Amino acid sequence: MKEKDYESYHFTWKDWLEYVFKLFLKGSVICYLFYNTYKTWFLVIPFGVLDYKALKHKKLENQKREITLQFKSMIESISTALGAGYSLERAFGEAKRDLLLIYPAQVSIFQELDHIISGMQMNVPIERLMQEFGKRSGVDDISDFANVLTVAKQSGGNLIHIIQKTVNHIADKLAVEEEIETMITAKKYEEKVMMVMPYGILLYLRVTNDGFFDVLYGNGIGVFLMTVFLAVIYGADIWAQKIMEIRV
Repeated sequence: MKEKDYESYHFTWKDWLEYVFKLFLKGSVICYLFYNTYKTWFLVIPFGVLDYKALKHKKLENQKREITLQFKSMIESISTALGAGYSLERAFGEAKRDLLLIYPAQVSIFQELDHIISGMQMNVPIERLMQEFGKRSGVDDISDFANVLTVAKQSGGNLIHIIQKTVNHIADKLAVEEEIETMITAKKYEEKVMMVMPYGILLYLRVTNDGFFDVLYGNGIGVFLMTVFLAVIYGADIWAQKIMEIRV
């Protein structure tokens, strides 16, 4: 089985369905409110590309967060197994059995565990397997653990202590991320409302003042001004999301 690259994400049919539905809905609203004709759908394409990149970025971040949580559970189980007297190689097998009680069998960590266990059976050093996992994951915590494990194996360090410190570090980091997410949840909701408001104002003016925007429809200057207005809305949305994307 090909090893998974966590720095890339391939859309599933559900992802494509979500993207196409949102793009169609947003494109229809934009064509109606900003241009008053569906012949301008081609002007929506650049914004559709931005939406595609934003959705892919979100999916990538979710993918990395999921493997981080699964990795934390894995090394917690390995730490317990080492404390019970198992060898490091045997501890990975015990970890797989433990994780099957927590996660569905199709999650990514089992693919990684199978790769590590089969690699050790072929006498591939565990530190090399973990280094490869860390590189593919793009997750600093996994790469740092692989580096520390390499040094510990070479110098004969206390593996149980090292692994427990890694577990505590990841747990503290996740706790801080959750606290930050809780603190800015209200701000994210406000940002979404602020981004919807321009469309709501335009819709209100069109419905309550028939012909109010006619001067902007059907001519080059009007199309240009409305496109600039739309670009400003999108730019503000991207800027706001960047501000609230806090990394620990």
